[in-house]
Amino acid sequence: MFKRIVVFLSIPLLLLSAFAGLLYLHLQQTTDADLAFDIPRGDSLSSIVQRLQGNQSLPVDGAVFKALALLTRDEGPVLAGQYQILKGMTAMDLLTLFRSGKVIQYRITFPEGWRLSDWLNAMNNAPYLVRHLKTADKAQVAKVLGFEHDPEGWFFPDTYQYVKGDSDVTILGMARERMAQVLDEEWSRRGMVSHLESPIDALTLASIIEKETGFEPDRPVVASVFHNRLMTGMRLQSDPTVIYGLGGAFDGDLKRSHLRADTPYNTYTRHGLPPGAICSPGIASIKAALAGSAHDYIYFVAMGEGRSHFSLTLDEHNAAVRKYQLKR
Repeated sequence: MFKRIVVFLSIPLLLLSAFAGLLYLHLQQTTDADLAFDIPRGDSLSSIVQRLQGNQSLPVDGAVFKALALLTRDEGPVLAGQYQILKGMTAMDLLTLFRSGKVIQYRITFPEGWRLSDWLNAMNNAPYLVRHLKTADKAQVAKVLGFEHDPEGWFFPDTYQYVKGDSDVTILGMARERMAQVLDEEWSRRGMVSHLESPIDALTLASIIEKETGFEPDRPVVASVFHNRLMTGMRLQSDPTVIYGLGGAFDGDLKRSHLRADTPYNTYTRHGLPPGAICSPGIASIKAALAGSAHDYIYFVAMGEGRSHFSLTLDEHNAAVRKYQLKR
C-alpha cells in the first residue's frame, strides 16, 4: 500500500520536473538575427508579442513570454523607444532590454568649416531624424530657433547623439547652446583683442580663419595677419569672405571681377569684419581669433598642400605670389 502511494505521488512530481526541464530549455532559446525594434509609447504587451512574432524575433511562445513578463513585473515596466535586438538573445534578455530604456543612439558629425546649408543637408540624410527644416533657408532657421540675427556660424561643429524621434531643430538647439558656451568661455580668457568688440566679432573672425587654413601650425599666424590688419585699418582681403558673399553665383573659379564686385562680405572692397560668420568655426580657430597677434606678418599666400607663406612687406608678398601662385 505504501509503495502504491509513493508511486502515485511520484508521477506528478516527475511530470512537474519534466515540464520544468522543458520550460527551462524553452527559455534558453535565442533570437536568430539582429533587429531594430520599435516600442511606441503606450504599446501593450500583446502588441509587442505580436510584432516580435511577425518579425520572427520572439524565441519563445507568446503565452510563455507574457507569463514571464508578468512573473518578473517587479523589475519594472517596458519602456517606449527603439531597441537593438541582437542575435542570441533569450526571452529574458529581451525583457531586460525593453525595461532598461537603453534605446539605440545615432550619431551625426558636423566638421569644422561647414556652412548652415551643409548642416541642413547632413540632417536631411540622417536616419530616423524628424525633419522640420528640410526646405528651410537661413531666415526660416533663424525664426524657428529664435535668432535675432543671421544664424550662420552659430552652431558648434562636433558629433551629436540622437534617438529616433528627435528632430533637426533639437540637434541645432544643442549645437547652438554648445557654441554659446564655448564663445563665453573663450571670450572670458581673451588676449589683447580690443579691436574685437564682442563675441560676435570673435566668431566672425574665427570663421574666416577656419576657411583660410586647415594646417594647424599656420592657424595662429593667419590669425595674426588678420589681427594686424584690423589694428592698422587695412582691409582683410580674404577670398573666402568674397566667395561667401557671391552665394550661388560662385561656380568654383574665383576671378578678379569677383574681388571687385562689392557685397557686404567682400573684404577687398570694405574695411573691417564682414557682417557675420561665413561658416561654423572649431575651437582651434576660436582660440586663435581671441589670442591676439603673435607675429608681425601682414600678408600670406597659399603654397599648396594647405600651407601658407607669410610676408612682412608687399614686395615680399608679391614675390611669394609669383613663386607659389602665378607659376602654378
